[in-house]
Amino acid sequence: MKKFFIVSVVIFALCLLSDTGHGAEVQYVASKNGLNLREKKSTKSEILIVIPFSEEIEILKTKKKWCKVSYGDLTGYVQKKYLSEDNPLDEYEYLGNWHITAYAYTGSPCANGNYPTVGYTIACNSLDFGTEVYIKGIGFRTVEDRGPSWLGSDWLDMYLGDYNTCVQFGSQYHDVYLVKGNGDG
Repeated sequence: MKKFFIVSVVIFALCLLSDTGHGAEVQYVASKNGLNLREKKSTKSEILIVIPFSEEIEILKTKKKWCKVSYGDLTGYVQKKYLSEDNPLDEYEYLGNWHITAYAYTGSPCANGNYPTVGYTIACNSLDFGTEVYIKGIGFRTVEDRGPSWLGSDWLDMYLGDYNTCVQFGSQYHDVYLVKGNGDG
């Protein structure tokens, strides 16, 4: 019985000393453009992946301007100035899981008079022109156009420029957050 007790205490102590991942520091990507996960602590180092805005990463080690982090099954380095202890999505209003479709260039300007821009323009019937939204998994977009009247209020049509890209995108559902609105009707 005495040997069993000693072995149990030793195993328990080893468990306490080992890194189990519990209590690891977690931070969030605060850069709207995402954050480069690099192989080494240098802006000239190879980019392993761009971690999207608001994604959670585990901090393994911090030194001056750089953090060694874990993201999914990757480990690398990020600049700590682009991290936040708070999830930046908490600053935005969650609108729900919306239906996202895509459209191509028609040669005409948007309903607000501007010509559409890839990576910027979306069409929406329920949000004012100039309203900026964050589409999780896609990025930030701004309402500049309208769509057919039969589309629902929880729908966005994203300008992707060409027909083949739109077909590849298809029809998807993503969480949408209201960043800001300008009040224009």
